[in-house]
Amino acid sequence: MKKKVLLALCAALSFSAIPAMAEENTFTEQKTKVFSEGEEAGELALRFYSETPHIPYIGINEYSEFIRQQPLTITQNDDGTCTLTAWNGAGMVCDAEKDVINVQDWAAFNALPLPLEDKALGLKDSTVHYVRMTDVTYEGEAKPVSFDFAKYGIAVYADENDVYLPVSTLSNMMTDIATNYLAYNGENLYTQRLDMEGSGPEGFYESASMKAEIDGEARPEDIIKQSYADLCFNLDYFFGHPGKSLLDADLAEKGLDAALTGLGEEGTEIKEGLLSTDLGEYLNAMNKLFLKYFSDGHTVFTASGEMLQAPYVEENAEFMGKIVSPTMESVMDSPQTLKQVRNMVIPYMRAFSWGDEMYREYGNTAIIRLDNFLPDEAAWDSFYKGEGEFPQDGLGNVITGLKKAQENPEIQNVIFDLTCNGGGSPDVMMAILAVTTGQTQLYGENVVTGQKMTITFEADANFDGVYDEKDKEVKYDFNYGVMTTRYAFSCGNLFPIIIQEGGAALIGEPSSGGSCCIQVGSDAEGLTYVMSSSQWRLTDSKGTTVENGCVVDMPIEARSLPFVDMIAASFGIDDGFPSFMNYYDDEMLDEMMNDWFAGEGQLEDAA
Repeated sequence: MKKKVLLALCAALSFSAIPAMAEENTFTEQKTKVFSEGEEAGELALRFYSETPHIPYIGINEYSEFIRQQPLTITQNDDGTCTLTAWNGAGMVCDAEKDVINVQDWAAFNALPLPLEDKALGLKDSTVHYVRMTDVTYEGEAKPVSFDFAKYGIAVYADENDVYLPVSTLSNMMTDIATNYLAYNGENLYTQRLDMEGSGPEGFYESASMKAEIDGEARPEDIIKQSYADLCFNLDYFFGHPGKSLLDADLAEKGLDAALTGLGEEGTEIKEGLLSTDLGEYLNAMNKLFLKYFSDGHTVFTASGEMLQAPYVEENAEFMGKIVSPTMESVMDSPQTLKQVRNMVIPYMRAFSWGDEMYREYGNTAIIRLDNFLPDEAAWDSFYKGEGEFPQDGLGNVITGLKKAQENPEIQNVIFDLTCNGGGSPDVMMAILAVTTGQTQLYGENVVTGQKMTITFEADANFDGVYDEKDKEVKYDFNYGVMTTRYAFSCGNLFPIIIQEGGAALIGEPSSGGSCCIQVGSDAEGLTYVMSSSQWRLTDSKGTTVENGCVVDMPIEARSLPFVDMIAASFGIDDGFPSFMNYYDDEMLDEMMNDWFAGEGQLEDAA
């Protein structure tokens, strides 16, 4: 057992009996409420050590048992280390004396038994009822990983019952692909999945310590050091490296701290902000780092936007003034972010041509609008309980459209319009693949272990609440096409690539990447960000990254708008605002689909 831990334990048990221990690194233990989705979900024991009095520590086993509902087995080893073993036999060896944890197979240690059904705290492999993973397989041996916490100044503690890490560090390490995370706001713990509305956990920014810093009180020194250590540790080990952000290569080669130094004066300014005692300066530094140097579409400092919606912050004009203007400056200073902003003109162009219709027919072709892969979870919960109508989110609109197309004997082709699709949840995408081309696998790689992976899933295709053979009978038999633009990102980028392998034709221009799934990270005060995840960097079936976008079969060239381009150039924008109005031509799209699949048919006949 680590000596400093033994002393701390003894001191905590009897301060009066061992007065000499007062100067040692003692700890106090505090039962702390956990809130999930706005409701109290239980309590966890947090430790606060005297050397870092504002940093809550939690046991790895206690975390795993509460959040994952999978307790670990703890074994004390003869060399003073201990081993934590998961349900499947995968383990981590913890050396609290050296502040190092070694894991032979990180993916296996993090794996949960599949398929996961509904569980407390929303922990399952899918956030919806109509699709679930049945298997995840890996190719080859896992590359071992050694988590060197000493390098980051993060202390590891251990006793015979557990191994203890800061809540933020452990949550960053063990967040799952459904984005469950645990954060501490100075009073309570909060666990929930990523908040798609961007408002954050209810009441999170209302703690006394949060309000004090918003009002100008200095951030504690241990909070400052731990937040920077967590940021470096998390990005160094768990960033997915899709390859698009300005700091991606340097981060992979030498880590965040050295990468910031390599940026010269601006990097020094960012680091000074990250280590500032002023909360506003810290937020501005995080925004600049994420918006300019990690702007890959998936890596975003979400807490900044959440705080702007928090009631206490909205009422504080002085604090709002500290962060709103610098944030906008960071947006304007980010080439990747500006590209995403320019893409926002495409939905207006489509609306001008097609209005707000979700379903169109012309000749032999039906066109189904699919703007995102975000599930309306509340509506699906209600539907599956027999209390609500069939949802009309992205998946609901697709199913409704496919049924309409089946009713018209003239319809042979279906085009999914992804020209304005910004992505969303793989759950929706997987369900659509299952009921159209029958594909039930996705592909990727785990960046930490260096292994290729195959994800197998199944869908409740008839939406009766049961996974059975009847689901395989559901099939919408059409020639499929997908229309894409540079707007299409993340799942909006992956879906056309995978469905193309199932026989669909791609129309338009290449999509814009977004190969990594996202995972949630947080600092020592629970301020969250999302980032491109090392857990799943997605590929096509051949193992090729999807970051470079899809390859279209039938290109449509966006038209130049000389007058608009001239105005854009005066603002230093080189690629202007091309027009996509010519994309939204029913007759042209019908002809393209008919010609393409007639040609495919001739090739099959000739063979």
